[in-house]
Amino acid sequence: MKYLFYFYSDFNPVFLGVLLDEAIELTKNPDNDVLFAYCGGTCEMCHFNRRGSKALCGFCSYTTRKVIEDHKVKNVKLAEYISNTNYIAPEYENSSVLRALKYRNVSIGLAVMSSYISLWRNMNPKLTTESRRFFDAHLKQSMRLTDGLYNLIDYFKPDVVYSFNGRYEEVRPIYDICKCLKIKFFLGEAFSEGGKVWKKVMFEDHLPHDIKYWCKRRDYSWEHYNLTEEEKAELGKSFYENRRNGIYAGDKIYTTKMVKGKIPNLDESKINIGIINSSEDEYAAVGEDWDRLKFFPTQYDGIIYMLEHAPSNVYFYLRIHPNLTKIPYKFHTDLLKLGDKYNNITVIPGDSEISTYDLMDHMNKIVCFGSTMGIESVYWGKPVINLGPALYSYDDICYEPKDLADFERLLIEDLPPKCNDSVIKYGAFSMDQSPVFLPDKNIDYQTTRKKLFGINYSKNSYISFLFNANVTSLFIAVGRFIFGSRFFNKYEIPLEEDTDY
Repeated sequence: MKYLFYFYSDFNPVFLGVLLDEAIELTKNPDNDVLFAYCGGTCEMCHFNRRGSKALCGFCSYTTRKVIEDHKVKNVKLAEYISNTNYIAPEYENSSVLRALKYRNVSIGLAVMSSYISLWRNMNPKLTTESRRFFDAHLKQSMRLTDGLYNLIDYFKPDVVYSFNGRYEEVRPIYDICKCLKIKFFLGEAFSEGGKVWKKVMFEDHLPHDIKYWCKRRDYSWEHYNLTEEEKAELGKSFYENRRNGIYAGDKIYTTKMVKGKIPNLDESKINIGIINSSEDEYAAVGEDWDRLKFFPTQYDGIIYMLEHAPSNVYFYLRIHPNLTKIPYKFHTDLLKLGDKYNNITVIPGDSEISTYDLMDHMNKIVCFGSTMGIESVYWGKPVINLGPALYSYDDICYEPKDLADFERLLIEDLPPKCNDSVIKYGAFSMDQSPVFLPDKNIDYQTTRKKLFGINYSKNSYISFLFNANVTSLFIAVGRFIFGSRFFNKYEIPLEEDTDY
Protein backbone atom coordinates (compact mmCIF):
# COMPACT_ATOMS: atom_id res chain seq x y z
CA MET A 1 0.00 0.00 0.00
CA LYS A 2 1.13 3.53 -0.77
CA TYR A 3 0.40 6.20 1.82
CA LEU A 4 0.80 9.93 1.24
CA PHE A 5 0.83 12.35 4.17
CA TYR A 6 0.64 16.11 3.87
CA PHE A 7 1.03 18.81 6.50
CA TYR A 8 2.57 22.20 6.13
CA SER A 9 4.42 23.19 9.30
CA ASP A 10 6.04 21.97 12.49
CA PHE A 11 4.99 25.28 14.04
CA ASN A 12 1.88 23.37 15.05
CA PRO A 13 3.66 20.44 16.71
CA VAL A 14 0.48 18.77 17.98
CA PHE A 15 -1.16 18.58 14.56
CA LEU A 16 2.06 17.51 12.85
CA GLY A 17 2.60 14.98 15.63
CA VAL A 18 -0.80 13.37 15.08
CA LEU A 19 0.06 12.67 11.44
CA LEU A 20 3.68 11.79 12.04
CA ASP A 21 2.66 9.22 14.63
CA GLU A 22 0.51 7.45 12.04
CA ALA A 23 3.20 7.72 9.37
CA ILE A 24 5.85 6.16 11.63
CA GLU A 25 3.55 3.27 12.43
CA LEU A 26 2.84 2.57 8.76
CA THR A 27 6.56 2.56 7.91
CA LYS A 28 7.02 -0.45 10.21
CA ASN A 29 5.36 -2.63 7.58
CA PRO A 30 7.95 -3.25 4.81
CA ASP A 31 5.14 -3.67 2.29
CA ASN A 32 4.05 -0.07 2.80
CA ASP A 33 5.47 2.86 0.87
CA VAL A 34 5.04 5.97 3.02
CA LEU A 35 5.78 9.50 1.83
CA PHE A 36 5.37 12.63 3.96
CA ALA A 37 5.06 15.87 1.98
CA TYR A 38 5.49 19.27 3.57
CA CYS A 39 4.81 22.74 2.17
CA GLY A 40 8.38 23.84 1.61
CA GLY A 41 7.40 27.36 0.56
CA THR A 42 4.36 26.50 -1.55
CA CYS A 43 2.27 28.84 0.56
CA GLU A 44 3.97 32.15 1.25
CA MET A 45 1.32 33.00 3.85
CA CYS A 46 -0.19 30.52 6.29
CA HIS A 47 -1.64 30.43 9.78
CA PHE A 48 1.86 30.83 11.22
CA ASN A 49 3.14 33.33 8.67
CA ARG A 50 0.20 35.65 8.22
CA ARG A 51 2.11 38.55 6.72
CA GLY A 52 4.21 36.59 4.27
CA SER A 53 7.73 36.71 5.69
CA LYS A 54 9.96 34.84 3.24
CA ALA A 55 12.56 34.39 5.96
CA LEU A 56 10.04 32.76 8.28
CA CYS A 57 8.76 30.60 5.42
CA GLY A 58 12.27 29.35 4.72
CA PHE A 59 12.93 28.71 8.41
CA CYS A 60 9.67 26.75 8.70
CA SER A 61 10.59 24.66 5.66
CA TYR A 62 13.96 23.80 7.21
CA THR A 63 12.68 22.86 10.66
CA THR A 64 9.68 20.88 9.34
CA ARG A 65 11.97 18.81 7.12
CA LYS A 66 14.36 18.21 10.02
CA VAL A 67 11.55 16.99 12.29
CA ILE A 68 10.27 14.50 9.71
CA GLU A 69 13.77 13.30 8.80
CA ASP A 70 14.63 12.89 12.47
CA HIS A 71 11.93 10.22 12.67
CA LYS A 72 13.22 8.44 9.56
CA VAL A 73 10.12 9.03 7.43
CA LYS A 74 10.67 9.53 3.72
CA ASN A 75 9.72 13.09 2.86
CA VAL A 76 9.42 15.52 0.00
CA LYS A 77 9.07 19.26 -0.43
CA LEU A 78 5.78 19.94 -2.21
CA ALA A 79 7.22 23.07 -3.84
CA GLU A 80 9.38 20.80 -6.01
CA TYR A 81 6.25 19.56 -7.78
CA ILE A 82 5.15 23.00 -8.97
CA SER A 83 6.39 24.17 -12.37
CA ASN A 84 4.08 27.14 -12.94
CA THR A 85 5.42 30.35 -11.39
CA ASN A 86 3.07 32.85 -13.05
CA TYR A 87 -0.35 32.37 -11.48
CA ILE A 88 -3.05 34.97 -12.10
CA ALA A 89 -5.75 35.30 -9.45
CA PRO A 90 -9.33 35.02 -10.74
CA GLU A 91 -11.50 38.12 -10.66
CA TYR A 92 -14.04 38.82 -7.92
CA GLU A 93 -16.12 41.88 -7.12
CA ASN A 94 -16.98 41.11 -3.50
CA SER A 95 -16.29 38.62 -0.74
CA SER A 96 -19.23 36.40 -1.74
CA VAL A 97 -17.84 35.95 -5.24
CA LEU A 98 -14.37 35.40 -3.78
CA ARG A 99 -15.79 32.76 -1.47
CA ALA A 100 -17.32 30.81 -4.38
CA LEU A 101 -14.14 30.64 -6.49
CA LYS A 102 -12.93 27.21 -7.57
CA TYR A 103 -9.80 25.98 -9.30
CA ARG A 104 -9.52 22.44 -10.68
CA ASN A 105 -12.51 21.36 -8.56
CA VAL A 106 -10.94 22.76 -5.39
CA SER A 107 -12.86 25.37 -3.38
CA ILE A 108 -9.97 27.79 -3.11
CA GLY A 109 -12.21 30.80 -2.35
CA LEU A 110 -14.01 28.99 0.45
CA ALA A 111 -10.67 27.90 1.91
CA VAL A 112 -9.20 31.39 1.77
CA MET A 113 -12.25 32.98 3.39
CA SER A 114 -12.53 30.22 5.98
CA SER A 115 -8.97 30.86 7.15
CA TYR A 116 -9.34 34.63 6.99
CA ILE A 117 -12.64 34.76 8.89
CA SER A 118 -11.44 32.29 11.52
CA LEU A 119 -8.44 34.49 12.27
CA TRP A 120 -9.91 37.98 11.95
CA ARG A 121 -13.72 37.49 12.23
CA ASN A 122 -14.45 39.95 9.42
CA MET A 123 -17.01 38.26 7.17
CA ASN A 124 -17.14 41.02 4.56
CA PRO A 125 -13.71 42.60 4.07
CA LYS A 126 -13.59 45.79 2.05
CA LEU A 127 -11.88 45.31 -1.29
CA THR A 128 -9.27 47.96 -1.90
CA THR A 129 -6.05 47.93 -3.91
CA GLU A 130 -4.13 46.77 -0.85
CA SER A 131 -6.66 44.19 0.32
CA ARG A 132 -6.94 42.74 -3.19
CA ARG A 133 -3.17 42.32 -3.19
CA PHE A 134 -3.53 40.31 0.01
CA PHE A 135 -6.42 38.12 -1.19
CA ASP A 136 -4.90 37.69 -4.66
CA ALA A 137 -1.75 36.34 -3.01
CA HIS A 138 -3.83 33.84 -1.03
CA LEU A 139 -5.74 32.72 -4.11
CA LYS A 140 -2.56 32.27 -6.12
CA GLN A 141 -0.90 30.24 -3.38
CA SER A 142 -4.02 28.07 -3.16
CA MET A 143 -3.72 27.48 -6.89
CA ARG A 144 -0.04 26.57 -6.45
CA LEU A 145 -0.91 24.22 -3.61
CA THR A 146 -3.63 22.58 -5.70
CA ASP A 147 -1.32 22.05 -8.67
CA GLY A 148 1.45 20.74 -6.44
CA LEU A 149 -0.82 18.20 -4.78
CA TYR A 150 -2.29 17.05 -8.09
CA ASN A 151 1.22 16.61 -9.50
CA LEU A 152 2.49 14.80 -6.43
CA ILE A 153 -0.52 12.47 -6.37
CA ASP A 154 -0.09 11.76 -10.08
CA TYR A 155 3.59 10.93 -9.47
CA PHE A 156 3.27 8.91 -6.26
CA LYS A 157 -0.16 7.35 -6.95
CA PRO A 158 -1.15 6.82 -3.30
CA ASP A 159 -3.81 4.36 -2.21
CA VAL A 160 -4.55 6.43 0.89
CA VAL A 161 -3.93 10.09 1.72
CA TYR A 162 -3.62 11.60 5.21
CA SER A 163 -3.87 15.26 6.12
CA PHE A 164 -5.29 17.45 8.89
CA ASN A 165 -8.69 19.12 9.35
CA GLY A 166 -9.41 19.82 5.69
CA ARG A 167 -11.21 23.12 6.19
CA TYR A 168 -8.48 25.74 6.05
CA GLU A 169 -6.55 27.11 3.12
CA GLU A 170 -3.33 25.20 3.83
CA VAL A 171 -5.06 21.79 3.68
CA ARG A 172 -8.43 22.18 1.89
CA PRO A 173 -7.17 20.97 -1.53
CA ILE A 174 -6.45 17.53 -0.06
CA TYR A 175 -10.15 17.01 0.69
CA ASP A 176 -11.43 18.23 -2.66
CA ILE A 177 -8.77 16.45 -4.74
CA CYS A 178 -9.28 13.12 -2.97
CA LYS A 179 -13.04 13.41 -3.44
CA CYS A 180 -12.55 14.29 -7.11
CA LEU A 181 -10.07 11.45 -7.77
CA LYS A 182 -11.93 8.99 -5.51
CA ILE A 183 -8.92 8.35 -3.29
CA LYS A 184 -9.48 7.17 0.28
CA PHE A 185 -8.40 9.79 2.78
CA PHE A 186 -8.17 10.40 6.50
CA LEU A 187 -8.26 13.84 8.06
CA GLY A 188 -6.69 13.99 11.49
CA GLU A 189 -7.74 16.16 14.40
CA ALA A 190 -6.60 16.58 17.97
CA PHE A 191 -9.09 17.25 20.75
CA SER A 192 -8.15 18.24 24.25
CA GLU A 193 -9.48 15.83 26.84
CA GLY A 194 -10.53 17.78 29.89
CA GLY A 195 -8.93 20.86 28.36
CA LYS A 196 -5.47 19.49 29.11
CA VAL A 197 -4.37 16.40 27.16
CA TRP A 198 -4.44 16.15 23.37
CA LYS A 199 -6.08 13.07 21.90
CA LYS A 200 -5.84 11.87 18.33
CA VAL A 201 -8.87 11.28 16.10
CA MET A 202 -9.22 10.46 12.41
CA PHE A 203 -12.10 11.26 10.09
CA GLU A 204 -12.43 8.75 7.28
CA ASP A 205 -13.57 10.23 3.93
CA HIS A 206 -15.32 13.14 5.68
CA LEU A 207 -14.55 16.60 6.95
CA PRO A 208 -14.48 16.84 10.76
CA HIS A 209 -17.44 19.25 10.75
CA ASP A 210 -19.67 17.07 8.56
CA ILE A 211 -22.87 17.10 10.65
CA LYS A 212 -24.22 13.65 9.81
CA TYR A 213 -20.78 12.09 10.24
CA TRP A 214 -20.47 13.84 13.61
CA CYS A 215 -23.79 12.29 14.65
CA LYS A 216 -22.59 8.88 13.51
CA ARG A 217 -19.48 9.18 15.68
CA ARG A 218 -21.60 10.42 18.58
CA ASP A 219 -23.87 7.39 18.34
CA TYR A 220 -20.87 5.07 18.00
CA SER A 221 -19.41 6.50 21.20
CA TRP A 222 -22.71 6.02 23.01
CA GLU A 223 -22.69 2.33 22.09
CA HIS A 224 -19.06 1.88 23.14
CA TYR A 225 -18.89 3.67 26.48
CA ASN A 226 -17.82 1.24 29.18
CA LEU A 227 -20.78 2.40 31.27
CA THR A 228 -24.23 1.23 32.27
CA GLU A 229 -27.22 2.89 30.64
CA GLU A 230 -27.79 4.86 33.83
CA GLU A 231 -24.18 6.02 33.94
CA LYS A 232 -24.32 7.08 30.29
CA ALA A 233 -27.46 9.08 30.99
CA GLU A 234 -25.78 10.78 33.95
CA LEU A 235 -22.78 11.60 31.75
CA GLY A 236 -25.08 13.22 29.20
CA LYS A 237 -26.95 15.19 31.83
CA SER A 238 -23.70 16.42 33.38
CA PHE A 239 -22.93 18.40 30.22
CA TYR A 240 -26.05 20.54 30.65
CA GLU A 241 -25.70 20.82 34.42
CA ASN A 242 -22.05 21.84 34.14
CA ARG A 243 -22.71 24.40 31.41
CA ARG A 244 -25.43 26.02 33.48
CA ASN A 245 -23.30 26.10 36.60
CA GLY A 246 -20.12 27.45 35.03
CA ILE A 247 -18.18 24.19 35.21
CA TYR A 248 -15.93 23.17 32.31
CA ALA A 249 -17.82 21.03 29.80
CA GLY A 250 -15.59 20.86 26.74
CA ASP A 251 -15.83 24.54 25.79
CA LYS A 252 -15.25 28.02 27.18
CA ILE A 253 -17.19 28.98 30.28
CA TYR A 254 -19.44 31.87 29.29
CA THR A 255 -21.33 32.37 32.56
CA THR A 256 -18.48 33.92 34.57
CA LYS A 257 -19.85 37.48 34.44
CA MET A 258 -23.51 36.49 34.63
CA VAL A 259 -25.47 36.93 37.86
CA LYS A 260 -27.81 34.08 38.71
CA GLY A 261 -31.39 35.20 38.88
CA LYS A 262 -30.79 38.46 37.05
CA ILE A 263 -33.25 38.99 34.20
CA PRO A 264 -34.84 42.03 32.52
CA ASN A 265 -38.36 43.19 33.41
CA LEU A 266 -40.90 40.96 31.70
CA ASP A 267 -44.48 41.55 30.55
CA GLU A 268 -46.16 38.25 31.37
CA SER A 269 -49.22 39.20 29.30
CA LYS A 270 -47.22 38.77 26.10
CA ILE A 271 -45.69 35.78 24.35
CA ASN A 272 -42.09 36.21 25.43
CA ILE A 273 -39.58 34.74 23.00
CA GLY A 274 -35.88 34.50 23.71
CA ILE A 275 -33.60 34.86 20.69
CA ILE A 276 -30.25 33.21 21.28
CA ASN A 277 -27.85 34.16 18.53
CA SER A 278 -24.50 32.56 17.83
CA SER A 279 -21.07 33.61 16.59
CA GLU A 280 -22.11 33.76 12.95
CA ASP A 281 -18.54 34.03 11.74
CA GLU A 282 -17.73 30.59 13.14
CA TYR A 283 -19.61 28.85 10.34
CA ALA A 284 -19.55 31.58 7.69
CA ALA A 285 -17.24 29.57 5.43
CA VAL A 286 -17.52 25.95 6.56
CA GLY A 287 -19.22 24.34 3.60
CA GLU A 288 -22.32 23.44 1.63
CA ASP A 289 -24.28 21.67 4.37
CA TRP A 290 -23.82 24.53 6.81
CA ASP A 291 -24.92 27.04 4.17
CA ARG A 292 -27.95 25.00 3.15
CA LEU A 293 -29.26 24.73 6.70
CA LYS A 294 -29.50 28.50 7.14
CA PHE A 295 -33.17 29.55 7.08
CA PHE A 296 -32.23 33.20 6.56
CA PRO A 297 -29.16 34.52 4.73
CA THR A 298 -27.93 36.11 7.98
CA GLN A 299 -29.00 36.11 11.60
CA TYR A 300 -29.70 39.83 11.34
CA ASP A 301 -32.10 39.17 8.46
CA GLY A 302 -33.92 36.59 10.54
CA ILE A 303 -34.25 38.82 13.58
CA ILE A 304 -35.51 41.75 11.48
CA TYR A 305 -38.12 39.47 9.90
CA MET A 306 -39.36 38.42 13.34
CA LEU A 307 -39.59 41.98 14.59
CA GLU A 308 -41.50 43.15 11.54
CA HIS A 309 -43.89 40.23 11.15
CA ALA A 310 -44.75 39.15 14.68
CA PRO A 311 -48.13 40.34 16.09
CA SER A 312 -48.23 42.95 18.83
CA ASN A 313 -48.70 40.37 21.60
CA VAL A 314 -45.20 38.94 20.96
CA TYR A 315 -42.12 40.42 22.60
CA PHE A 316 -38.50 39.39 21.95
CA TYR A 317 -35.39 39.29 24.12
CA LEU A 318 -32.19 39.00 22.12
CA ARG A 319 -29.33 37.49 24.08
CA ILE A 320 -26.16 38.28 22.14
CA HIS A 321 -23.50 35.60 22.42
CA PRO A 322 -20.72 36.55 24.89
CA ASN A 323 -18.14 35.55 22.26
CA LEU A 324 -19.17 38.61 20.23
CA THR A 325 -18.56 41.19 22.95
CA LYS A 326 -15.52 42.90 21.39
CA ILE A 327 -16.29 42.23 17.72
CA PRO A 328 -16.39 45.57 15.82
CA TYR A 329 -18.11 44.27 12.68
CA LYS A 330 -21.69 44.85 11.50
CA PHE A 331 -22.93 41.29 12.11
CA HIS A 332 -22.52 42.18 15.80
CA THR A 333 -22.83 45.95 16.05
CA ASP A 334 -26.07 46.11 14.03
CA LEU A 335 -27.69 43.83 16.60
CA LEU A 336 -26.90 46.31 19.39
CA LYS A 337 -28.94 49.00 17.60
CA LEU A 338 -32.16 46.98 17.23
CA GLY A 339 -33.65 48.30 20.47
CA ASP A 340 -33.44 51.84 19.09
CA LYS A 341 -35.33 50.90 15.94
CA TYR A 342 -38.02 48.54 17.26
CA ASN A 343 -40.26 48.63 20.31
CA ASN A 344 -40.83 44.88 20.53
CA ILE A 345 -37.33 43.80 21.51
CA THR A 346 -34.91 44.08 24.40
CA VAL A 347 -31.29 43.64 23.38
CA ILE A 348 -28.99 42.05 25.95
CA PRO A 349 -25.30 42.64 25.05
CA GLY A 350 -22.80 39.84 25.19
CA ASP A 351 -21.10 41.24 28.30
CA SER A 352 -24.35 41.74 30.23
CA GLU A 353 -24.71 40.32 33.73
CA ILE A 354 -28.15 39.01 32.83
CA SER A 355 -28.22 35.24 33.15
CA THR A 356 -28.86 33.47 29.87
CA TYR A 357 -30.24 30.46 31.71
CA ASP A 358 -32.59 32.41 33.96
CA LEU A 359 -33.78 34.36 30.92
CA MET A 360 -34.44 31.07 29.15
CA ASP A 361 -36.47 29.79 32.11
CA HIS A 362 -38.88 32.73 31.81
CA MET A 363 -39.38 32.51 28.03
CA ASN A 364 -42.37 30.86 26.37
CA LYS A 365 -40.08 29.59 23.65
CA ILE A 366 -36.59 30.00 22.27
CA VAL A 367 -35.44 30.91 18.76
CA CYS A 368 -31.83 30.03 18.04
CA PHE A 369 -29.46 30.02 15.10
CA GLY A 370 -27.67 26.75 15.76
CA SER A 371 -25.97 27.65 19.03
CA THR A 372 -25.36 25.15 21.80
CA MET A 373 -27.99 27.01 23.82
CA GLY A 374 -30.54 25.62 21.38
CA ILE A 375 -30.06 22.03 22.49
CA GLU A 376 -29.49 23.18 26.07
CA SER A 377 -32.89 24.87 26.02
CA VAL A 378 -34.42 21.64 24.75
CA TYR A 379 -32.86 19.81 27.69
CA TRP A 380 -34.33 22.34 30.11
CA GLY A 381 -37.79 21.77 28.71
CA LYS A 382 -38.26 24.67 26.31
CA PRO A 383 -39.74 24.51 22.80
CA VAL A 384 -37.00 25.65 20.41
CA ILE A 385 -37.25 26.98 16.88
CA ASN A 386 -33.91 26.52 15.14
CA LEU A 387 -33.02 28.71 12.14
CA GLY A 388 -29.38 27.85 11.61
CA PRO A 389 -26.96 24.97 11.03
CA ALA A 390 -26.15 22.95 14.13
CA LEU A 391 -24.66 19.63 15.10
CA TYR A 392 -28.21 18.71 16.22
CA SER A 393 -29.93 19.83 12.99
CA TYR A 394 -30.93 16.29 12.03
CA ASP A 395 -32.03 15.11 15.47
CA ASP A 396 -35.67 16.30 15.38
CA ILE A 397 -35.42 18.11 18.70
CA CYS A 398 -36.21 21.60 17.39
CA TYR A 399 -38.97 23.07 15.30
CA GLU A 400 -37.59 23.66 11.80
CA PRO A 401 -39.90 25.94 9.76
CA LYS A 402 -40.71 24.82 6.23
CA ASP A 403 -41.27 28.32 4.90
CA LEU A 404 -41.93 31.87 6.13
CA ALA A 405 -45.63 31.24 6.73
CA ASP A 406 -44.78 28.20 8.83
CA PHE A 407 -42.22 30.25 10.74
CA GLU A 408 -44.78 32.94 11.57
CA ARG A 409 -47.15 30.22 12.78
CA LEU A 410 -44.49 28.71 15.02
CA LEU A 411 -43.83 32.09 16.63
CA ILE A 412 -47.39 32.49 17.92
CA GLU A 413 -48.60 28.93 18.50
CA ASP A 414 -48.33 27.22 21.86
CA LEU A 415 -45.62 24.67 21.14
CA PRO A 416 -44.86 21.62 23.28
CA PRO A 417 -41.16 20.92 23.90
CA LYS A 418 -39.50 18.36 21.64
CA CYS A 419 -36.95 15.96 23.05
CA ASN A 420 -35.49 12.53 22.36
CA ASP A 421 -32.49 10.38 23.25
CA SER A 422 -30.16 12.38 21.01
CA VAL A 423 -30.18 15.23 23.55
CA ILE A 424 -28.50 13.04 26.16
CA LYS A 425 -26.22 11.46 23.57
CA TYR A 426 -25.13 14.93 22.47
CA GLY A 427 -24.29 15.84 26.05
CA ALA A 428 -22.40 12.62 26.66
CA PHE A 429 -20.32 13.00 23.50
CA SER A 430 -19.52 16.61 24.38
CA MET A 431 -18.17 15.38 27.72
CA ASP A 432 -16.43 12.21 26.58
CA GLN A 433 -15.29 11.31 23.07
CA SER A 434 -12.89 8.62 24.25
CA PRO A 435 -14.43 5.80 22.15
CA VAL A 436 -13.29 7.56 18.96
CA PHE A 437 -9.86 8.55 20.28
CA LEU A 438 -6.95 6.67 18.74
CA PRO A 439 -3.92 5.52 20.74
CA ASP A 440 -0.54 7.18 20.31
CA LYS A 441 1.84 4.55 18.99
CA ASN A 442 5.27 6.11 18.57
CA ILE A 443 5.62 9.70 19.72
CA ASP A 444 4.42 11.99 22.46
CA TYR A 445 3.09 15.23 20.96
CA GLN A 446 1.82 16.77 24.19
CA THR A 447 2.97 20.34 24.76
CA THR A 448 4.77 21.82 27.75
CA ARG A 449 4.89 25.60 28.09
CA LYS A 450 8.35 27.06 28.74
CA LYS A 451 9.88 30.50 29.24
CA LEU A 452 13.52 31.56 28.96
CA PHE A 453 15.01 35.07 28.77
CA GLY A 454 11.52 36.47 28.40
CA ILE A 455 10.67 34.24 25.42
CA ASN A 456 7.61 32.02 25.75
CA TYR A 457 7.82 28.78 23.81
CA SER A 458 6.38 25.29 23.65
CA LYS A 459 8.34 22.12 24.15
CA ASN A 460 7.38 18.86 22.47
CA SER A 461 9.51 15.88 23.33
CA TYR A 462 9.41 14.38 19.84
CA ILE A 463 10.95 17.50 18.27
CA SER A 464 14.61 17.10 19.20
CA PHE A 465 16.71 17.21 16.04
CA LEU A 466 19.11 19.72 17.65
CA PHE A 467 20.78 18.08 20.71
CA ASN A 468 17.54 17.62 22.69
CA ALA A 469 13.91 18.76 22.88
CA ASN A 470 14.65 21.78 25.09
CA VAL A 471 17.33 23.19 22.80
CA THR A 472 15.35 22.44 19.65
CA SER A 473 12.17 24.03 20.97
CA LEU A 474 14.03 27.17 22.01
CA PHE A 475 15.81 27.30 18.64
CA ILE A 476 12.47 27.16 16.81
CA ALA A 477 10.91 29.77 19.12
CA VAL A 478 13.79 32.21 18.63
CA GLY A 479 13.72 31.71 14.87
CA ARG A 480 9.99 32.35 14.75
CA PHE A 481 10.42 35.47 16.85
CA ILE A 482 13.19 36.91 14.66
CA PHE A 483 11.96 35.92 11.19
CA GLY A 484 8.35 36.69 12.02
CA SER A 485 9.15 40.26 13.03
CA ARG A 486 7.76 43.26 11.17
CA PHE A 487 11.08 43.76 9.40
CA PHE A 488 10.36 40.71 7.21
CA ASN A 489 6.63 41.30 6.62
CA LYS A 490 5.43 41.46 3.03
CA TYR A 491 1.69 42.04 3.55
CA GLU A 492 -0.62 43.87 5.92
CA ILE A 493 -3.80 42.18 7.11
CA PRO A 494 -6.91 43.92 5.63
CA LEU A 495 -9.28 44.40 8.57
CA GLU A 496 -11.57 47.10 7.19
CA GLU A 497 -15.16 45.98 6.67
CA ASP A 498 -17.30 46.61 3.61
CA THR A 499 -20.09 48.44 5.45
CA ASP A 500 -22.13 48.83 2.25
CA TYR A 501 -22.23 45.11 1.64
